[in-house]
Amino acid sequence: MLPANISHQAGWPSGGGGMCPGSNALAMLASLWLSGPKPNTAGRGLHAPRPLPAAQRGDRITRSPQGSARMLGRWMDYTRQMGPAWIVSAVACGPATLASVVIAGASFGYQMLWVVVLSAVFGTTAQYLAARVGILEGRGIIAATQERLGRGWAWLLAVDAVLATYLAAMVLMNALVGVTSLITGIASPWWGLAYAALLSAALLHGGYRWFENICKGLVLLVVACFIATAWQADISWGRVVAGLMPNLPGGVQPALMAAAIMGGAVHITIIGMHTYNTNARGWKESQLPLARFDTVASMGLAFGAYSLAIFLVGAALLHPAGVLVKGPADVLPSLRPLLGGAALGVFLAGLWAATFSTIMPTYLAAAYFIFDKMGWPAQRTSARFRLVVMGGVLLSALGPFIKGGFFLLLPVMLALGLCGTPLIIAIILYLLNQRRFYGGRSNSWPLNLLGAATLVITSLLAARFLLSILGW
Repeated sequence: MLPANISHQAGWPSGGGGMCPGSNALAMLASLWLSGPKPNTAGRGLHAPRPLPAAQRGDRITRSPQGSARMLGRWMDYTRQMGPAWIVSAVACGPATLASVVIAGASFGYQMLWVVVLSAVFGTTAQYLAARVGILEGRGIIAATQERLGRGWAWLLAVDAVLATYLAAMVLMNALVGVTSLITGIASPWWGLAYAALLSAALLHGGYRWFENICKGLVLLVVACFIATAWQADISWGRVVAGLMPNLPGGVQPALMAAAIMGGAVHITIIGMHTYNTNARGWKESQLPLARFDTVASMGLAFGAYSLAIFLVGAALLHPAGVLVKGPADVLPSLRPLLGGAALGVFLAGLWAATFSTIMPTYLAAAYFIFDKMGWPAQRTSARFRLVVMGGVLLSALGPFIKGGFFLLLPVMLALGLCGTPLIIAIILYLLNQRRFYGGRSNSWPLNLLGAATLVITSLLAARFLLSILGW
């Protein structure tokens, strides 16, 4: 059993926050967004849905002035109610995605633009599928898997999710300590113990929302700088078009970066997390159109703009200059024309804030996965919950002892996380295609097409990464 408001307990935002400019990556989602769900089939499955009013079903509205006004009004209403998908979007717009896309752009120019675009499309698809299964089941994905598929599949999914999430926490702690060392000039892995104490206190006692808002403000400042820099950059549109054609160079590095870019948007941690977020808000079947709008706006538009802008800065400015990005200092030449001497301070502050605000929900996500599998009430005040959260924080304190530069470890973490992600996508797709479970709310064919493409492409990129490591 999960608490009535996970996002509030976790200190996650309950609303949408600011929006970033959109990305053309979502053109192929237009029909999915505007078309409504399939008609209800009465009397089928365990959740036979009741007929809903057209406004709640999300049916297409005619293009009359009255219809356009109704559509605009509905979208404005949706904007006021957004929230759950913005939580996962904030996690996705973290330091690992930043490092992955800027390294890929600087190393390979526009060649991996197609991966960046598809990451926004597939990230949106995966999160909407997660929202659907969370809403239709009325519970988290692990509990739903145990009820529908059995304990074996539930254990496999839980172990997969927990391992990927704790790996992310360890690498993020490594990054947090690494940035702190750059800011203070004191390089020591023992910063991790100080942060473990600070994070434990913040997670268990709360009251850090004001500090979280400061972190988000710093992150938005850095993102705005990248967007402004990309806007002013001399972008080669011919190479942009060529970069939209799928083409992956051979070798370990291209395979790693492609998997990392995709893993920033399609990751088992945020997919599983989203099934709990939608339930925390109490969303029901009538909110499925709202869930679609919420997901497209946050993952498709905001995350898409974030990753695309940073990638273009790397491809248009750093790649022509022959800059190989291995650490934060290598990104500075792209920001100095805009920020001058303040570039280093602004970038490091934003990078630290992005890491700190991303690592917080990671611990809570792992705890909810564990509690969901064990059937324990996930109450933040319980001694058991506190012990699990503190155990995760202490485990992550080992992260700074991992060898290697943190800026290069972040993409490796995302690539490894992608390798564990096809399982949760496959389970969600299977569940959402069972009419005996959801009746007329089972997936439509356009959604299945996008879901299948997400599963196939992410699996191929993950397999390509693993095979490249083995030298195949």
